[in-house]
Amino acid sequence: MAKFLYKIKKDGSVKTGVINAESLHWASIELRKQGGVILSIRNIPDGEAVGVLGGGKRELLRTLMERLFIFSNQIELCLRQLASLLKAGVPILEALSAVGEQAPPLLKNIYSRLAEKVRHGYSMKKSLQEDAACFGDVTIGLISVGETNGTLDEMFRYSADLMERSRKVRSQIVQAFTYPAIVMAVATGVGYFLVVHVLPKIIAFISKQSKTVELPMPTKILLWTNDFIWAYGFYLVLLPIVLAAAYFFARKTPSVCERLDYFLLYLPLLGKAYRDHSNTMWCRTLGALLKSGVGVLTALELVEGVMSNRHYAAQFRKVHGMVKQGESISKGIRNTTLAKFCPLALSMIAVSERSGSLDVSLLHAADYSEEQLSRRVTMLGKFIEPAIFIVIGGIVGFIYFAFFLAMLAATHSAV
Repeated sequence: MAKFLYKIKKDGSVKTGVINAESLHWASIELRKQGGVILSIRNIPDGEAVGVLGGGKRELLRTLMERLFIFSNQIELCLRQLASLLKAGVPILEALSAVGEQAPPLLKNIYSRLAEKVRHGYSMKKSLQEDAACFGDVTIGLISVGETNGTLDEMFRYSADLMERSRKVRSQIVQAFTYPAIVMAVATGVGYFLVVHVLPKIIAFISKQSKTVELPMPTKILLWTNDFIWAYGFYLVLLPIVLAAAYFFARKTPSVCERLDYFLLYLPLLGKAYRDHSNTMWCRTLGALLKSGVGVLTALELVEGVMSNRHYAAQFRKVHGMVKQGESISKGIRNTTLAKFCPLALSMIAVSERSGSLDVSLLHAADYSEEQLSRRVTMLGKFIEPAIFIVIGGIVGFIYFAFFLAMLAATHSAV
């Protein structure tokens, strides 16, 4: 008999354990007899000594590895392959096995587990939630809809399309800021070289002159700055690390996280780019979900889950509540900050709700927001690059200006 590590929710608490059964199917039946909801169950290979605690840690490590080392373009390719196979009439089990054989190792393991679950009667939605959380809530939601209405191949394709557009937006942002980031790294290196190697020699020379010569004000400022850096340099380096850690832990509290994300939307220069990115994500996701046949309430829940900006997520929670009470989407959006952040989408939704083309209007709004984002990111990249050169050039120029003023003062004194 095989061993299976399981996790169930029973009497309000989560319990983990090991059960012996002939197969995954019979293990599931036995657990259902005991009562409770099965959260996850997997086979323990022969020779693997797994305790309850060790199994939980191993599951956590596996999930972490999958989230870190399975990339969206890999998932996207596999989804497109599944869509093609299903459209050609290949059964889902054969399709999962065929795609899994060609997938990278981590994805191959996922598809193997999915095939095993489906073979024993699990739905695709439940199988994905247990063994493929890295696919994301929207992808799992779309696949669940396709499984229900018999359009699984189309849902795989829709999911791949959504992931592709999201990947392109992220890639565009990364490309725009890569060069400024490199320039910033080089500038930091230059600043470190000046402070550690050049500035001490200049300061040593100036300090000798200061005993007999009245130094100009720029030179005095340079001396004060040098003293401050050497006295408090450790704290200057530590400060960004402390702020980053504080920001990270503050985001653990939902209410604080929402306020921080709301503040980010109003940052100078960057705030509008954040808004355009969030607007692109929610308009495209909601439009694609509605176009694929997902119900409005389910679609709003999925959009809330996919939004990385928690303030936007909170606004969709409000919209979902109002729509659930019988209000229209446009009225729900009008009563949130979404109306201010994306007025174009509100106008198009208000009109399209009457004409029945809500999905098309949302996708048009997403294209517009994506175009705005592209322009803003390009502009920011072009703005940051010369700004860095000006700042670093100004620092270097000031150091040498103060140095030569000191030399000039010393020369006049000697004459």
